[in-house]
Amino acid sequence: MKCPECGTEVADNVTVCPSCGYEIVQSETEAVEDIINTTATVPVYKNKKYIGIALCVVACIMLIVAFTRINNDTYSFYKQHYKECMEGYAENSADARNYGSWFSGTYRYIASEYEDMAKDDNKKIWEYRIQAIVLCLGGIACGVVGCKFIKGEKTNGISKVS
Repeated sequence: MKCPECGTEVADNVTVCPSCGYEIVQSETEAVEDIINTTATVPVYKNKKYIGIALCVVACIMLIVAFTRINNDTYSFYKQHYKECMEGYAENSADARNYGSWFSGTYRYIASEYEDMAKDDNKKIWEYRIQAIVLCLGGIACGVVGCKFIKGEKTNGISKVS
C-alpha cells in the first residue's frame, strides 16, 4: 500500500507513514488505489465497426463515381471526337502531300487544326481517366481500412488499426 500524502510504499498494517508522518486511514488508501487502478486499466472503447461500415460505404460511392466518370456521354463524346479529329488529320495530311503546292498549305492548315482539336480532346479524356483512377485508389484504400475496422484485426490482443 502507498501513503496518500508522499506516495511512499508502506506496510498494510501501519497507521502512520514512517517517511512523512501522515496518519493513514485504511479506507482512504484503498479508495486512492482503486481510483489509480481504475484509470490505468480501463481501455478507451471506440466502436470501430461503425467507422468501418462508414468507410466501406464511402468506398462504394467512390467506386461508383469513378465508374461514371469514364462511362458517361461527355467522356464518350470526347473519345469519339478525338477519333474523328485524328482521322481528319491523317486524311488532310495525306491530301497535302498528294496535291502538290497549289492546295498543300490549306490542307496542312486544316490538318493542324484537327491536330489541335485532337490534343484538346486528349487532355479532357486524360482528365476523366485520372479522376477515375484517383477515385478508384481512394475507394480501394477506404474499403481496405474499413474492412480492417470491421474485422477488428488484432495482434497479441492489441488492435492493429488503433
